[in-house]
Amino acid sequence: MEKSGWIPTMCYQCKAECAIIARVEDGVLKEIRGNPNSRGKACVKGMSGVSLQYSPDRLTYPMKRVGERGEGKFERISWDEAVDIITTKLKDLRDRGEAHKLTASFFPHSITDPKWRFLNAYGGFINTALPHCDSAKILAWIKTTGGVPNHHIPPAWFTVPEGGIMMLAGRHAFGGLEDASIPKDILEAKERGAKLVVVDPFFTAEAAKADQWIPIRPGGDTAFFVGMIQHIVANGMYDREFVANWIREGDFKKLQDYLADKTPERMSEICDVPAETIRQLAEECAMAPSVGVDSFKGVMLGNALDFSHAWCIFMAVTGNIDNPGGQPLPDLVPLSPVEPAPTPPSLHDLGWHRTGPDKDKFEKYSFIMEPTWYEAQAIRNGDLKVLMVAEANPALTEMGDYSWQKAVCEKDENGNYKLELLVSFEIMLSETSKHADLVLPDKSYFERWELLYMPWWYNFGHGVALRQPIVEAPGECRHANDVFIEMGKELSPEYFQFDDLVSYYDIELSGLGLSVKKLQEMGGHWSPGSIGFRKYETAGGFGTPSEKVHLYWEDLEEAPWSQAFPRVDLPLEYRAVLDDYPFVLVSYRTIFHSGSGQWTFNNPQLRDSISGFQENPLLMNPVAAKELDVSEGDTITAESPTGSVQIQVKLSERIRPDCVALGHGFGSTVGGVASACKGVSDNRLIPDAGATLDYQDLIGGEAHVSTRVRIVK
Repeated sequence: MEKSGWIPTMCYQCKAECAIIARVEDGVLKEIRGNPNSRGKACVKGMSGVSLQYSPDRLTYPMKRVGERGEGKFERISWDEAVDIITTKLKDLRDRGEAHKLTASFFPHSITDPKWRFLNAYGGFINTALPHCDSAKILAWIKTTGGVPNHHIPPAWFTVPEGGIMMLAGRHAFGGLEDASIPKDILEAKERGAKLVVVDPFFTAEAAKADQWIPIRPGGDTAFFVGMIQHIVANGMYDREFVANWIREGDFKKLQDYLADKTPERMSEICDVPAETIRQLAEECAMAPSVGVDSFKGVMLGNALDFSHAWCIFMAVTGNIDNPGGQPLPDLVPLSPVEPAPTPPSLHDLGWHRTGPDKDKFEKYSFIMEPTWYEAQAIRNGDLKVLMVAEANPALTEMGDYSWQKAVCEKDENGNYKLELLVSFEIMLSETSKHADLVLPDKSYFERWELLYMPWWYNFGHGVALRQPIVEAPGECRHANDVFIEMGKELSPEYFQFDDLVSYYDIELSGLGLSVKKLQEMGGHWSPGSIGFRKYETAGGFGTPSEKVHLYWEDLEEAPWSQAFPRVDLPLEYRAVLDDYPFVLVSYRTIFHSGSGQWTFNNPQLRDSISGFQENPLLMNPVAAKELDVSEGDTITAESPTGSVQIQVKLSERIRPDCVALGHGFGSTVGGVASACKGVSDNRLIPDAGATLDYQDLIGGEAHVSTRVRIVK
């Protein structure tokens, strides 16, 4: 492959996967820009992909562990041996009737991904990092509207009209980018006369551009929204037409009864936002032509399911579901099924969070995938036997990351690892591969084919996009998708009758009259050209049993606490540690880094001390620091009920005095770039969700801004 010129493809420096064009000279990648034919933006992460592509740390051949797990000792093997090890183990697992104890941990960035097909055919499950970000919010929208929302970037900000309101609730849309065009969309909406409101304990880049910044107390987000709802409903300012026509009969009366004592004054005591501010914003939202609230993929403020429920109710009573500037619902594009299509196993019946000793605790809660935060506990329980990881880094990403690392190294009474096989597909070594039995060299996103289609995404959720190889892969690198297809042909051949990945995509695209070749000729992107709004009016209603919006969740009346309507008070287990651990740890994202994934944490441009983000000092308000006699640059110990780290302090008035902040995605001991950087992992302080199973674990494991800490000089 000796290509030259500007070639369209899709970025993968983070989960946004923006459309880009890459300049290639004689088969060598030289430059990356946003694709002008598809939104036209690339961020600093995307443009630094050249450094990733030619990193000297790239893996180029398969390796097998020769020491104990965690020692990081490997020997080179062939691909034939690697695939044989995996398929032999999977045949044994299935023969034992335990196929459901296989899980693949990867980011499901396209439902065309053949890894999904393999898992469905074999009988295993997928898990993902989503439960750290927005699983509770996805669940809330499913329970309320019966359908999955456009979850990556919910509001289509480019559709916000003059006078519309854009609300970012714990969402770093400029820094924790999920689409490089979002800052442009928000700022252009402001120029049209829309208002930007940022609700966050941290003064972010978004807050600097906002018309109003509300420095809320972490954990008070539910109360804040419920206070606005109460004021709107009590004063008859709700959208009467939507409430009358599209909310299930009886639910609105139940909501009125629930709201009776939840006045802005009472909610103010919980969220530390003045009651007058709650009333003011509520009235503005009730009168605005549209309101969009973005908290998906954001920095959560706590009480994830309760907050998401309140968010859904707020959008419903203001009439902002599936309207321009509001909360869009998916607009599906038909792809052809690859027949025969495998039937997935029942997550409710066989999922390892449903079969282990904690199954009764999970009984009332639903998940669309295996909750990755319960992975370590599932290994200890004997419910997870084979774990295959691709494009993920659970050894560093998991809350209580040490607990995950210990779990994969645990042995039974016979001296055998409880997790019988751990496979890691990597472009370079990571914390996860350090613990793996097999480390397999993956292709980068510049070296592989992928058809990207996710009906509920913002970037290309209303069409399809093509990632295509533009340079040759080094050594023996193979894309994980190709390996899963090879295993599928051996283990479940009836579902893998197609020749290869491209022919698989050709079948799927045929329903649109397209093929991979045609998509290439079109510039790599197809879209129907519109989003479509108020689809429930022509589709016969919503996807719920009543075909109306469900505000009241009767199935959670006793589960294990009542969540039929949102709980506004902080749970007892949260309040119990307030005296000993007075600060709230806020985990924030930056434009230079995407979580703890392999694409950015070892990128020299993104970790550069001058132009990047090399360390994550603990941000602390000067008022709080003075009370503890802590000065700029002091090394302190931050302690939580389950862990501690030593780190330098950086004073900042950008954060509430009762909070401290750590940038997410540090702490790696693997890789020449990442291990040379200063900083610590915030997950070291966050409890192991599977071991604690308190309120936020059961509803989604969202503890990144709910963990309490104390500071010891």
